[in-house]
Amino acid sequence: MANEINYSASELADRLNGKLVGELTPRVTGVATLEEAVETSISWVGSASMLVRLAESKAAVVVVAQDAEVAEGRAVIRVDDPEMAACRLLELFAPPVDEVCVGVHESAVVHPTAVVEGAGIGPFVTVGAGAKIGAGTQLHAGVYVGGEAIIGRDCVLWPGVVVRERVVMGDRVIIHPNCTLGADGFGYIFREGCHKKVSQIGTVEIGDDVEIGANSTIDRAKSGVTRVGAGTKIDNLCQIAHNVQIGKHCILTGQTGIAGSTSIGDYVAFGGHGGASDHVNIGNQVQVGAMSVVTRDVADGEIVRGVPSVPNSQFLKEQAALRKLPELLKRVRELEKRLAAKS
Repeated sequence: MANEINYSASELADRLNGKLVGELTPRVTGVATLEEAVETSISWVGSASMLVRLAESKAAVVVVAQDAEVAEGRAVIRVDDPEMAACRLLELFAPPVDEVCVGVHESAVVHPTAVVEGAGIGPFVTVGAGAKIGAGTQLHAGVYVGGEAIIGRDCVLWPGVVVRERVVMGDRVIIHPNCTLGADGFGYIFREGCHKKVSQIGTVEIGDDVEIGANSTIDRAKSGVTRVGAGTKIDNLCQIAHNVQIGKHCILTGQTGIAGSTSIGDYVAFGGHGGASDHVNIGNQVQVGAMSVVTRDVADGEIVRGVPSVPNSQFLKEQAALRKLPELLKRVRELEKRLAAKS
Protein backbone atom coordinates (compact mmCIF):
# COMPACT_ATOMS: atom_id res chain seq x y z
CA MET A 1 0.00 0.00 0.00
CA ALA A 2 1.33 3.42 -0.94
CA ASN A 3 2.33 5.75 1.87
CA GLU A 4 -0.50 8.30 2.14
CA ILE A 5 1.18 10.47 4.78
CA ASN A 6 1.75 14.03 3.57
CA TYR A 7 2.17 17.50 5.06
CA SER A 8 2.45 21.04 3.83
CA ALA A 9 5.77 22.78 4.39
CA SER A 10 4.16 25.14 6.89
CA GLU A 11 2.73 22.21 8.85
CA LEU A 12 6.17 20.64 9.02
CA ALA A 13 7.72 23.91 10.15
CA ASP A 14 5.20 24.04 13.01
CA ARG A 15 5.89 20.42 13.98
CA LEU A 16 9.64 21.10 14.04
CA ASN A 17 9.36 24.43 15.88
CA GLY A 18 11.15 25.96 12.93
CA LYS A 19 10.71 28.89 10.56
CA LEU A 20 9.74 28.34 6.92
CA VAL A 21 11.65 30.56 4.49
CA GLY A 22 11.34 30.65 0.70
CA GLU A 23 8.82 29.71 -1.96
CA LEU A 24 5.79 27.59 -1.13
CA THR A 25 6.14 23.94 -2.11
CA PRO A 26 3.85 21.06 -2.99
CA ARG A 27 2.71 18.82 -0.17
CA VAL A 28 5.59 16.77 1.16
CA THR A 29 5.16 13.01 0.96
CA GLY A 30 8.40 11.63 2.37
CA VAL A 31 11.85 12.10 3.89
CA ALA A 32 15.01 11.45 1.86
CA THR A 33 18.70 12.27 1.74
CA LEU A 34 19.78 15.21 -0.39
CA GLU A 35 20.90 12.84 -3.16
CA GLU A 36 17.78 10.64 -3.14
CA ALA A 37 15.18 13.36 -2.70
CA VAL A 38 12.48 13.98 -5.31
CA GLU A 39 10.22 16.98 -5.91
CA THR A 40 7.92 16.04 -3.02
CA SER A 41 10.62 15.12 -0.49
CA ILE A 42 11.91 16.90 2.56
CA SER A 43 15.60 16.55 3.36
CA TRP A 44 18.03 18.01 5.87
CA VAL A 45 21.53 19.44 6.12
CA GLY A 46 23.08 18.10 9.31
CA SER A 47 26.41 19.94 9.04
CA ALA A 48 28.04 22.77 7.13
CA SER A 49 29.98 20.26 5.01
CA MET A 50 26.68 19.04 3.52
CA LEU A 51 25.74 22.48 2.17
CA VAL A 52 27.82 21.96 -0.98
CA ARG A 53 25.48 19.09 -1.94
CA LEU A 54 22.34 21.15 -1.48
CA ALA A 55 22.41 22.87 -4.89
CA GLU A 56 22.00 19.57 -6.76
CA SER A 57 19.19 18.26 -4.55
CA LYS A 58 15.63 18.00 -5.90
CA ALA A 59 14.09 18.20 -2.43
CA ALA A 60 11.01 20.38 -2.17
CA VAL A 61 12.07 21.72 1.21
CA VAL A 62 15.22 21.29 3.28
CA VAL A 63 15.78 21.58 7.02
CA VAL A 64 18.86 23.67 7.83
CA ALA A 65 20.51 25.34 10.80
CA GLN A 66 19.52 28.86 11.75
CA ASP A 67 22.75 30.35 10.39
CA ALA A 68 23.11 28.21 7.26
CA GLU A 69 23.78 30.15 4.04
CA VAL A 70 21.28 28.97 1.43
CA ALA A 71 20.68 30.39 -2.05
CA GLU A 72 17.48 32.41 -2.50
CA GLY A 73 14.53 30.55 -3.96
CA ARG A 74 15.16 27.36 -2.02
CA ALA A 75 12.41 26.55 0.48
CA VAL A 76 14.01 25.80 3.85
CA ILE A 77 12.93 25.30 7.43
CA ARG A 78 15.41 26.86 9.83
CA VAL A 79 15.78 25.05 13.17
CA ASP A 80 18.19 25.02 16.10
CA ASP A 81 19.20 21.36 15.64
CA PRO A 82 18.80 19.87 12.13
CA GLU A 83 19.78 16.35 13.21
CA MET A 84 17.12 16.27 15.93
CA ALA A 85 14.65 17.73 13.45
CA ALA A 86 15.48 14.90 11.03
CA CYS A 87 14.69 12.39 13.78
CA ARG A 88 11.32 14.05 14.27
CA LEU A 89 10.66 13.98 10.52
CA LEU A 90 11.35 10.26 10.36
CA GLU A 91 8.81 9.76 13.14
CA LEU A 92 6.22 11.85 11.31
CA PHE A 93 6.57 9.89 8.07
CA ALA A 94 7.10 6.46 9.60
CA PRO A 95 4.77 3.79 8.22
CA PRO A 96 2.71 1.91 10.80
CA VAL A 97 4.38 -1.04 12.52
CA ASP A 98 2.79 -4.25 13.73
CA GLU A 99 1.36 -3.99 17.22
CA VAL A 100 0.04 -6.59 19.61
CA CYS A 101 -3.36 -5.63 21.01
CA VAL A 102 -3.98 -5.90 24.73
CA GLY A 103 -5.06 -9.40 25.60
CA VAL A 104 -3.84 -12.97 25.21
CA HIS A 105 -3.84 -14.67 21.81
CA GLU A 106 -5.63 -18.00 21.76
CA SER A 107 -2.42 -19.83 20.77
CA ALA A 108 -0.34 -18.34 23.61
CA VAL A 109 0.53 -20.38 26.71
CA VAL A 110 0.38 -18.29 29.89
CA HIS A 111 0.90 -19.99 33.23
CA PRO A 112 -2.00 -19.42 35.64
CA THR A 113 0.31 -17.74 38.16
CA ALA A 114 1.73 -15.26 35.63
CA VAL A 115 0.50 -11.64 35.68
CA VAL A 116 -0.14 -10.21 32.21
CA GLU A 117 -3.05 -7.82 32.73
CA GLY A 118 -2.88 -4.83 30.41
CA ALA A 119 -0.21 -6.40 28.18
CA GLY A 120 -0.45 -7.70 24.62
CA ILE A 121 0.46 -11.40 24.39
CA GLY A 122 0.86 -12.44 20.75
CA PRO A 123 0.56 -15.78 18.98
CA PHE A 124 2.60 -18.75 20.24
CA VAL A 125 4.04 -16.75 23.15
CA THR A 126 4.96 -18.63 26.32
CA VAL A 127 4.91 -16.97 29.74
CA GLY A 128 6.19 -19.05 32.65
CA ALA A 129 5.07 -19.47 36.24
CA GLY A 130 5.18 -16.35 38.38
CA ALA A 131 6.30 -14.08 35.54
CA LYS A 132 5.04 -10.48 35.52
CA ILE A 133 4.45 -8.48 32.33
CA GLY A 134 3.79 -4.75 32.72
CA ALA A 135 0.81 -2.92 31.27
CA GLY A 136 1.30 -1.66 27.73
CA THR A 137 4.04 -4.18 26.96
CA GLN A 138 3.82 -6.10 23.69
CA LEU A 139 5.14 -9.64 23.27
CA HIS A 140 5.21 -10.47 19.57
CA ALA A 141 4.93 -13.92 18.06
CA GLY A 142 7.04 -16.68 19.52
CA VAL A 143 8.44 -14.77 22.51
CA TYR A 144 9.41 -16.95 25.48
CA VAL A 145 9.39 -15.52 29.01
CA GLY A 146 10.68 -17.83 31.74
CA GLY A 147 9.39 -18.32 35.23
CA GLU A 148 9.59 -15.40 37.68
CA ALA A 149 10.90 -13.05 34.99
CA ILE A 150 9.76 -9.45 35.35
CA ILE A 151 9.18 -7.21 32.35
CA GLY A 152 8.22 -3.57 32.94
CA ARG A 153 5.65 -1.32 31.34
CA ASP A 154 5.46 -0.28 27.68
CA CYS A 155 8.20 -2.63 26.50
CA VAL A 156 8.30 -4.19 23.03
CA LEU A 157 9.73 -7.67 22.51
CA TRP A 158 9.87 -8.60 18.84
CA PRO A 159 9.45 -12.15 17.48
CA GLY A 160 11.67 -14.90 18.77
CA VAL A 161 13.01 -13.09 21.84
CA VAL A 162 13.91 -15.38 24.76
CA VAL A 163 13.83 -13.99 28.30
CA ARG A 164 15.01 -16.70 30.65
CA GLU A 165 13.88 -17.29 34.22
CA ARG A 166 14.30 -14.54 36.83
CA VAL A 167 15.51 -11.92 34.35
CA VAL A 168 14.36 -8.41 35.33
CA MET A 169 13.62 -5.71 32.76
CA GLY A 170 12.66 -2.06 33.31
CA ASP A 171 10.15 0.11 31.47
CA ARG A 172 10.11 1.11 27.78
CA VAL A 173 12.70 -1.49 26.81
CA ILE A 174 12.88 -2.58 23.16
CA ILE A 175 14.29 -6.03 22.36
CA HIS A 176 14.68 -6.84 18.66
CA PRO A 177 14.13 -10.28 17.09
CA ASN A 178 15.92 -13.38 18.28
CA CYS A 179 17.72 -11.87 21.25
CA THR A 180 18.37 -14.07 24.26
CA LEU A 181 18.57 -12.60 27.74
CA GLY A 182 19.66 -14.80 30.62
CA ALA A 183 21.23 -17.79 28.92
CA ASP A 184 23.90 -19.49 31.02
CA GLY A 185 27.21 -17.72 31.25
CA PHE A 186 30.10 -19.56 29.59
CA GLY A 187 31.69 -21.12 32.67
CA TYR A 188 33.76 -24.33 32.83
CA ILE A 189 36.71 -25.75 34.75
CA PHE A 190 39.01 -28.42 33.37
CA ARG A 191 39.10 -31.49 35.56
CA GLU A 192 39.67 -35.21 34.94
CA GLY A 193 40.41 -34.69 31.27
CA CYS A 194 37.22 -32.76 30.42
CA HIS A 195 35.46 -29.43 30.88
CA LYS A 196 33.12 -29.42 33.88
CA LYS A 197 30.22 -26.96 33.72
CA VAL A 198 30.04 -24.30 36.43
CA SER A 199 26.43 -23.62 37.36
CA GLN A 200 25.26 -20.11 36.47
CA ILE A 201 22.71 -19.23 39.16
CA GLY A 202 22.59 -15.44 38.86
CA THR A 203 20.38 -13.28 36.69
CA VAL A 204 20.24 -10.31 34.28
CA GLU A 205 18.87 -6.83 34.98
CA ILE A 206 18.00 -4.47 32.13
CA GLY A 207 17.38 -0.79 32.99
CA ASP A 208 14.70 1.55 31.69
CA ASP A 209 14.81 2.74 28.05
CA VAL A 210 17.39 0.17 26.95
CA GLU A 211 17.29 -1.03 23.33
CA ILE A 212 18.97 -4.27 22.24
CA GLY A 213 19.49 -5.18 18.58
CA ALA A 214 18.66 -8.39 16.77
CA ASN A 215 20.52 -11.61 17.63
CA SER A 216 22.36 -10.13 20.58
CA THR A 217 22.88 -12.12 23.79
CA ILE A 218 23.27 -11.15 27.42
CA ASP A 219 24.31 -14.00 29.71
CA ARG A 220 23.14 -14.50 33.28
CA ALA A 221 25.69 -14.08 36.06
CA LYS A 222 27.48 -17.00 37.64
CA SER A 223 26.18 -15.48 40.87
CA GLY A 224 24.75 -12.02 41.37
CA VAL A 225 23.71 -9.93 38.38
CA THR A 226 24.74 -9.12 34.82
CA ARG A 227 23.53 -5.54 34.47
CA VAL A 228 22.78 -3.11 31.61
CA GLY A 229 22.14 0.46 32.77
CA ALA A 230 19.27 2.74 31.83
CA GLY A 231 19.32 4.31 28.37
CA THR A 232 22.06 2.06 26.99
CA LYS A 233 21.71 1.01 23.35
CA ILE A 234 23.17 -2.27 22.10
CA ASP A 235 23.42 -3.02 18.38
CA ASN A 236 22.90 -6.31 16.53
CA LEU A 237 25.07 -9.39 17.10
CA CYS A 238 26.61 -8.26 20.37
CA GLN A 239 27.69 -10.60 23.19
CA ILE A 240 27.62 -9.56 26.84
CA ALA A 241 29.12 -12.23 29.08
CA HIS A 242 28.29 -13.20 32.65
CA ASN A 243 28.67 -10.67 35.47
CA VAL A 244 29.38 -7.76 33.11
CA GLN A 245 28.29 -4.38 34.46
CA ILE A 246 27.36 -1.77 31.83
CA GLY A 247 26.52 1.75 32.95
CA LYS A 248 23.93 4.24 31.78
CA HIS A 249 23.57 5.65 28.27
CA CYS A 250 26.33 3.60 26.67
CA ILE A 251 26.52 2.72 22.97
CA LEU A 252 27.73 -0.71 21.84
CA THR A 253 27.76 -1.02 18.06
CA GLY A 254 27.55 -4.18 15.96
CA GLN A 255 29.50 -7.29 16.94
CA THR A 256 30.87 -5.81 20.15
CA GLY A 257 31.90 -8.50 22.64
CA ILE A 258 32.40 -7.93 26.35
CA ALA A 259 34.06 -10.74 28.33
CA GLY A 260 33.02 -11.80 31.81
CA SER A 261 33.13 -9.61 34.92
CA THR A 262 34.15 -6.48 33.05
CA SER A 263 32.83 -3.18 34.38
CA ILE A 264 31.88 -0.36 31.99
CA GLY A 265 31.00 3.14 33.20
CA ASP A 266 28.40 5.60 31.97
CA TYR A 267 28.34 7.19 28.48
CA VAL A 268 30.89 4.74 27.05
CA ALA A 269 30.95 4.07 23.29
CA PHE A 270 32.32 0.97 21.55
CA GLY A 271 32.93 1.06 17.80
CA GLY A 272 31.93 -1.85 15.59
CA HIS A 273 33.58 -5.21 16.31
CA GLY A 274 35.17 -3.75 19.44
CA GLY A 275 35.57 -5.66 22.65
CA ALA A 276 36.98 -5.98 26.13
CA SER A 277 38.73 -8.87 27.84
CA ASP A 278 37.57 -10.16 31.20
CA HIS A 279 37.91 -8.39 34.57
CA VAL A 280 38.83 -4.96 33.22
CA ASN A 281 37.41 -1.67 34.46
CA ILE A 282 36.44 0.93 31.86
CA GLY A 283 35.67 4.41 33.17
CA ASN A 284 32.99 6.92 32.26
CA GLN A 285 32.82 8.60 28.83
CA VAL A 286 35.45 6.30 27.32
CA GLN A 287 35.53 5.80 23.54
CA VAL A 288 36.78 2.49 22.16
CA GLY A 289 37.60 2.54 18.45
CA ALA A 290 36.23 0.08 15.91
CA MET A 291 37.92 -3.35 15.96
CA SER A 292 39.79 -2.42 19.13
CA VAL A 293 40.15 -4.65 22.19
CA VAL A 294 40.51 -3.30 25.72
CA THR A 295 42.84 -5.49 27.79
CA ARG A 296 43.67 -3.11 30.64
CA ASP A 297 41.80 -0.68 32.86
CA VAL A 298 40.86 2.59 31.13
CA ALA A 299 40.47 5.89 32.97
CA ASP A 300 37.52 8.26 32.57
CA GLY A 301 37.38 10.13 29.28
CA GLU A 302 40.10 8.20 27.45
CA ILE A 303 39.93 7.42 23.73
CA VAL A 304 41.60 4.08 22.96
CA ARG A 305 42.25 2.17 19.74
CA GLY A 306 44.09 -0.91 18.55
CA VAL A 307 44.69 -4.52 19.57
CA PRO A 308 45.51 -4.39 22.40
CA SER A 309 44.09 -0.92 22.80
CA VAL A 310 46.34 2.04 23.59
CA PRO A 311 45.62 5.77 23.95
CA ASN A 312 44.57 7.26 20.65
CA SER A 313 47.58 9.60 20.42
CA GLN A 314 49.95 6.64 20.77
CA PHE A 315 47.91 4.61 18.25
CA LEU A 316 48.21 7.38 15.65
CA LYS A 317 51.98 7.63 16.14
CA GLU A 318 52.36 3.87 15.80
CA GLN A 319 50.29 3.80 12.63
CA ALA A 320 52.35 6.63 11.14
CA ALA A 321 55.52 4.70 11.96
CA LEU A 322 54.15 1.51 10.40
CA ARG A 323 53.59 3.30 7.10
CA LYS A 324 57.29 4.14 7.02
CA LEU A 325 58.41 0.52 7.51
CA PRO A 326 58.75 -0.45 3.80
CA GLU A 327 61.08 2.47 3.12
CA LEU A 328 62.94 1.84 6.37
CA LEU A 329 63.45 -1.84 5.48
CA LYS A 330 64.74 -0.81 2.06
CA ARG A 331 67.31 1.51 3.66
CA VAL A 332 68.39 -1.17 6.17
CA ARG A 333 68.99 -3.67 3.36
CA GLU A 334 71.06 -1.11 1.45
CA LEU A 335 73.15 -0.46 4.56
CA GLU A 336 73.62 -4.21 5.06
CA LYS A 337 74.88 -4.53 1.48
CA ARG A 338 77.34 -1.69 1.96
CA LEU A 339 78.67 -3.18 5.18
CA ALA A 340 78.96 -6.59 3.56
CA ALA A 341 80.92 -5.08 0.65
CA LYS A 342 83.41 -3.43 3.02
CA SER A 343 84.02 -6.56 5.06
